[in-house]
Amino acid sequence: MKYEAISFDAAGTLIEVNWQPEKIAVQAALQVGIPVPDPQVAAETYLRLLHSRWTHFQQLNLSRNPEITDAFWHELGADWLTRLALPHDNLDDLYQAADEIIFCPNSTVFTLYPDTLPALQTLAETKLPLIILSNWDVSLHRTCAMLNLTPFFSEIIASLEEGIEKPDPALFQIAQNHLQTNKVLHIGDDPLADIKGARDFGWDAILIDRHEEPSSHRIASLTEIINHL
Repeated sequence: MKYEAISFDAAGTLIEVNWQPEKIAVQAALQVGIPVPDPQVAAETYLRLLHSRWTHFQQLNLSRNPEITDAFWHELGADWLTRLALPHDNLDDLYQAADEIIFCPNSTVFTLYPDTLPALQTLAETKLPLIILSNWDVSLHRTCAMLNLTPFFSEIIASLEEGIEKPDPALFQIAQNHLQTNKVLHIGDDPLADIKGARDFGWDAILIDRHEEPSSHRIASLTEIINHL
């Protein structure tokens, strides 16, 4: 076998992501009885607030502490209600409702592709180390646990915890330090961040595109990975 480890991107590769935080905020508010007069204006307001504080959120991720990033979202919700001139009486309920929308067992925000678990179960039989290397925040660990992915992987590396993102070679170097080999196959859905980034670093890479026909460097299903090992 020419590879000694396999690396995966998460979003768009293992996990289908429907991350629209502004819509989640509005949905959560309505669920707990907060009177949102104009959902579209409320959503736009939330998104502007989030964008204005994104750099700060990135810095908080360096702590690797979910409690710190959770506090960010709680404070953002409070400031959002203030901007909308809405009461804070249900603020804790708002945060809890949003958390449940994202991380409940039947979440539609993060779901597995149908080919994810079958592929991982097959690859587990090869005994090759598997890792996740993804441009994601500290919540990647909780998301993987919710979706029962964690047991398959020896390392789960979230870029915001490291302060660098793919295609930066420094992030691939962090992963390689964990794997202790450069004979790595990386699977991802982004031609620049995943494929060019991995190849420029010296790894092999295969693009996952579920809407195109497979080729020597592209697969349409994760179950095809075994054929490339």
